[in-house]
Amino acid sequence: MAPLVLLASALLVAHSLLFNFVTDDAFISFVYSRNLVRHGQLVFNLGERVEGYTNFLWTVFLAGLMKVGLPPELSSRIFGTLAGVLGLVVASQLHRRLRLPGLAPASAWDALPALVLAAIPGFACWSSGGLETQLFTLLTTLGVASYLRCELAGTPADARRALHGAALCLGLAALTRPEGYLFFALCGLHRLIQLARARRFLPNRDEILAIGLFLLLTVPHIVFRRLYYGYFVPNTFYVKSAGGPGTWMQGGYYLWAFARDLKLFVLPLLWLAGLLHGRPWPEGARRQYLAAGAVTYLISAVFLLYVASVGGDFMGLYRFVLPIVPLNVVCGCLGLWRLLSGRPPLVAGLAALGVLGLHALNTAQVDRHALTFIGADRGIDTPGYLRYYTADRAAIGKWLGQHVQPDDLQVVGGAGAQVYYAGIAAVDSFGLADAYVAHKVPAVSTRPGHQKFAPIDYVLSRKPTIITYNIYRIDDAPYQPSFAEASVWRQRGFHFVSVKVPGLSRPYYSFLKRLDRALGPLPAVGPLD
Repeated sequence: MAPLVLLASALLVAHSLLFNFVTDDAFISFVYSRNLVRHGQLVFNLGERVEGYTNFLWTVFLAGLMKVGLPPELSSRIFGTLAGVLGLVVASQLHRRLRLPGLAPASAWDALPALVLAAIPGFACWSSGGLETQLFTLLTTLGVASYLRCELAGTPADARRALHGAALCLGLAALTRPEGYLFFALCGLHRLIQLARARRFLPNRDEILAIGLFLLLTVPHIVFRRLYYGYFVPNTFYVKSAGGPGTWMQGGYYLWAFARDLKLFVLPLLWLAGLLHGRPWPEGARRQYLAAGAVTYLISAVFLLYVASVGGDFMGLYRFVLPIVPLNVVCGCLGLWRLLSGRPPLVAGLAALGVLGLHALNTAQVDRHALTFIGADRGIDTPGYLRYYTADRAAIGKWLGQHVQPDDLQVVGGAGAQVYYAGIAAVDSFGLADAYVAHKVPAVSTRPGHQKFAPIDYVLSRKPTIITYNIYRIDDAPYQPSFAEASVWRQRGFHFVSVKVPGLSRPYYSFLKRLDRALGPLPAVGPLD
């Protein structure tokens, strides 16, 4: 098994390097990490306590690495990929434990989940990307795997260790993303169902200790959030939960596109086929098989409903669904093992290779589209577009960083790479890192993360030097506004300017600058200049 898992790990690294990018939203966390390291403030703008991130543990972890000199643009990719590789190992070990009662001897079958995962486009893409996706996926998979070990443990001591391990991993997952609470609650719901079936209605000492361990990890963070930021939930919640009635439709499309592109709906079908297969079960094996499926599909059903309820995500290759993918892969591979392991080894091996081959062909097609199509599918941006967008924003931010003054303020749409590299405060027009927009502005869209938009009166009240949200052009020539458009903005104290920015996809960047402020080669001007 080990050589095949190593092969799968190498394939995942190579697959991830096809994407090899950091998405713009990751830079929002990088700004928080940098301000924590340099100024001791876990904030987006110094002096403004707004929780515009949803990945506390990841942000603090990157800050620790930044403190020792490792920039987050690099460390996020390294440790995201490492978490992905560890996820392959966890999935393979879980498959080995579930395949037969007791700890089954290692087999090539146990490497199958790792090989399948390494070839899933989203799993590879979001090993890169710079976000917390793979860390969260690793912790939830570890937590559920430990919970399953507890359910199937042979001795009370093993059950105790597994239960506490599940609480520890899911507690860390809840610190990484708020959905970790949902995973813990669903494991708890499954446990309650099991206890009710056994006619035991009060938790025992080990269960109380597990709940206590989870709360010991999570409650201090909730208290910190309330005292530091003023709310019990992140600022982003007030944006992302405000999509209106069209959110479910957008979320439903997101799940349909996930099924259409990655075709992982085959996995529960394989598990079901394995369950219905007439081959005799070794003693205790059916119980293990059923337990794995019950926990996996309880979590998956509720989690997919949650994803639909928030409208899915605007980033391609379905990162929001990834936390349940390793568990589903394990169950699907268990089903395939049940269907094939009783057949002659050559037949079983060729059939397994055939399944992997079909999976690889679909992956090649999805990868090609994801990387070459620079656009969106009903608001879901391809990784190719995300990479292109971030590169432009990084180039603009680096140019601004050479010319801005410390007290300059910029208004942005993409609040990531441009803000990080410019190094000055910013108004996030979508409100993820802005309390006024998040709490006071009504929703105008169902696109996840883009439901709200800063009104112009609020923008002008902040007295920015630079406005680059929805009022900019990246083109082959300087932007020439109409007389009416230029007049309106001059009355507001701004004018259009154009500069050549090295590294842009097109040479000229045009945006609004305050009339009375200089910006590098762009002088301050009077109203009639």
